[in-house]
Amino acid sequence: MTTNTAPEAAAADGTRPAGGTRGTSVVLQDLSRSFGATRALDGLSIQIAPGELVALLGPSGCGKTTALRIVAGFESADTGSVLVDDKDISRVPAARRDMGMVFQSYSLFPNMNALDNVGFGLRMRKLGTAERRQRAGELLDMVGLAPQAKQYPHQLSGGQQQRVALARALAIEPRVLLLDEPLSALDAKVRLQLREQIRTLQQRLGTTTMFVTHDQEEALSMADRVGVMSHGQLEQIAAPDELYEHPATAFVAEFVGVMNRIPAELQAGGMVTALASTVPVKGQRPDEGEGPVDVLVRPEGLTMQVVENGNGIVTTKTFLGSVTRVGVLLSGDVTVQVDKPSSEAAALAPGTSVSVTLPMDPVLTAPRR
Repeated sequence: MTTNTAPEAAAADGTRPAGGTRGTSVVLQDLSRSFGATRALDGLSIQIAPGELVALLGPSGCGKTTALRIVAGFESADTGSVLVDDKDISRVPAARRDMGMVFQSYSLFPNMNALDNVGFGLRMRKLGTAERRQRAGELLDMVGLAPQAKQYPHQLSGGQQQRVALARALAIEPRVLLLDEPLSALDAKVRLQLREQIRTLQQRLGTTTMFVTHDQEEALSMADRVGVMSHGQLEQIAAPDELYEHPATAFVAEFVGVMNRIPAELQAGGMVTALASTVPVKGQRPDEGEGPVDVLVRPEGLTMQVVENGNGIVTTKTFLGSVTRVGVLLSGDVTVQVDKPSSEAAALAPGTSVSVTLPMDPVLTAPRR
């Protein structure tokens, strides 16, 4: 596990210089939660700065949704607390936490049109009819659905329903916005459009936001920081580029992006040998032993050249636009993926002999599989 302090961009007075918008701070403090013999959360601690969007990313069962539901007040932690602007709200009922939540299943009222769905929370807060309709109309316009104000949920597409749900959550001007896998039921094109729209709205309004997803592309493209979870614990939380380029653990390295595992031998002095190269091990102490390990290297981190009698044979090519991902079979029946500019990869036919080498930078290692 790694440290999880909020970024320095949040000043002591609660403002964020980047957008100049004051928001709400949220702190998850040593949260634990068990369901029978299953430990869903195991000492989870996260600090979210005012106006920040933090995504919780991880496989099913890692505890990310449980964490979100505890913040919302739909679940109670066995131990630990939730602080909002330094006040412990752990015992505050969900209805009094002033949070907006958007679910995967939309959860719209089928007997209400879009305008009334958006205005529902305002009605519960006793806002007058005229003011409520004006505010709901403004939110529908903000999410691009003003023409659909009088339509009912069954008359809207999935993407439109989710935008209505988002507008409903934002209408009450929540201190915190909680998003529980809100895009997973939509097709790829609509997901792309909506994640851009959600991010734009969140930045414009400066609403502190927690976003739960198992989709790494969503997390990396939308969040200020991404927290990767496994077995109820936080493996690492960092800005998307740092998470991708400098994963703290083997789990993070393999869960975020594509990662090659290459058999290697750990040497004395914190070095490792693989593909006829000896390079430093990231974070390795000289006294941590020797023996077989795997090194973890991303496709863009490997170097490949066409040579006779090389250490690998080209087996596949996948065109990805400006880059082509080349599959190479190494000795020992190990296949790796290497990214090459598409202009260079055009001549690499299957069966081509190549030499694949490690970068000279420090590499991450993991136990040999």
